[in-house]
Amino acid sequence: MPQLSTDAPDATLPVILETFENHPDLHRLCGMPLTATAFPGLTNRVFRLEAGKGTFFLRLPRLEEAGSIDRKAEARNLSLAADACLAVPPVFCDPGTGVLVTRAVEVSGAPAGLLGQMPHVLAQALGQALGRLHGSGAAFEGRLDPDCVLQAQWQGLRDAAGLGAEMAGLEKVLKLRATVTAGSAGPVYVPSHGDPSPGNCLMTAERLWLIDWEFSAMSDPAWDLAYAVLEHQMGPDQEGVFLQAYAVTGADLPDARRLVVMKAKCDGVSALWALEQVAAGRDEAVFLPFARQRRQRALQQLAELA
Repeated sequence: MPQLSTDAPDATLPVILETFENHPDLHRLCGMPLTATAFPGLTNRVFRLEAGKGTFFLRLPRLEEAGSIDRKAEARNLSLAADACLAVPPVFCDPGTGVLVTRAVEVSGAPAGLLGQMPHVLAQALGQALGRLHGSGAAFEGRLDPDCVLQAQWQGLRDAAGLGAEMAGLEKVLKLRATVTAGSAGPVYVPSHGDPSPGNCLMTAERLWLIDWEFSAMSDPAWDLAYAVLEHQMGPDQEGVFLQAYAVTGADLPDARRLVVMKAKCDGVSALWALEQVAAGRDEAVFLPFARQRRQRALQQLAELA
C-alpha cells in the first residue's frame, strides 16, 4: 500500500487517512491518497491531494466551526452553482460531516488578489460571474440578511470581556438600516455566493470558478458586489470594469450610495466576525489586526456617506 506523505504537520496524517476510512466512497472516487499539501483556511482545513485517480482538493471543516454553517444548504447551493458552470462540480460531498472533494483546476496567470491592484481581466470575469449568478433565477437555500447578521453579532459580543474598545464605532453601522430602507420595499434577494474574496476565485484559461459556497444564500445583490470590491482591494478603475461587466449580464446594478452603505456593512460584519473568534479563544495575533483593519475601513465608508 502506498504511504501517504504530506508537507503539513504530522498530526494531519491520521485525519486524512481517517477521513478516507470513514468514507469508503473516497477510495472508489479518488483512489489511494498519495501526497497531501496543506493550504491556509480560516474555517476549514484544505489539502491538495495527489491520489491514484488524479489530483483533488479535500476540504475538512475545523472543529471549532462545527454547527456554525448549514452544510445541507451549502451542498444544495453548490450543486445549483455547478449546474450553472460557476462552481467546480463536487466529486464527493457529505453534508453531515462537511467533507467535500473537488477535482483540482489549473489556475492561469497570477493568483487572484496577490497583486496590489486587481487585473482588469479578473475584474471583468468576476463581474460577469456574479451577474450570471444573481440573474440565474436559482432558488438557493438560506437567507443572508446583513442587518440581521450585524444585530446578532452585536448582541453576542456585547458582554464579551475586553472587547468594548474594539467594537467602538461599529454601532453606527447597525443604524444604517433605517436610513436605507425607510419608505422602500427593500432589495429583491438573489442567489448569492456570500464570500467572493480572492481565495475563492480561481481563474483558469477557460473561465473563472467560484469556490467555497459555505456562506451562499439568497441575499441583497449589493452584498456580493461590495464584498468583492473590498476584499479584492479594487481601485476605481478595476471597480468600474467590475461593475460594468456585471451590468452587461442584465443583472440589476445597485446605485452608488447603496453600494457604499453595503461596503460599510460588509466590513462591519467582517470586523465583528473576527472579534467573535477572539472571544472564542482563537489567536488574537491573527484576528485582532483583521478586526481593526475592517473596523477602520467601515468607519471610512461611514465618513464618505456623511
